[in-house]
Amino acid sequence: MDDSTAIPSLSMGAVGSRFVSSDEIEIARARRDEQWKAAYARLGQEPPPQPQADAYDGRSLAEKLAANRAAKQEEWEEKSKLANQFRALEEDEIMFLDSLREKEEAEEKSRRERDGEEVKGFKE
Repeated sequence: MDDSTAIPSLSMGAVGSRFVSSDEIEIARARRDEQWKAAYARLGQEPPPQPQADAYDGRSLAEKLAANRAAKQEEWEEKSKLANQFRALEEDEIMFLDSLREKEEAEEKSRRERDGEEVKGFKE
């Protein structure tokens, strides 16, 4: 049986050359860890803890994007919820608040005048 009649496999051709097994990944990770520790050993320092790789997320891209969109929408609604609690003042409410402010200003002015008269009387 010669090579021309053999059934092609994944290890042959362009697909096979791009395939990386999990064993090769583990070997590369172990070699990187050894190099990391050796580099810090040469410096005489303790290596900092390495960041852990993100856990595998089996969701599709569409599901991830939908979850992100929902989270952003919820955040926006939370921000705008506070803004929606307030309303503009009506004309009669504005007039009432203005009358209260004017009354307080008049009381403050009369108090200052009385204090000024008392100080003037004390000086005399």
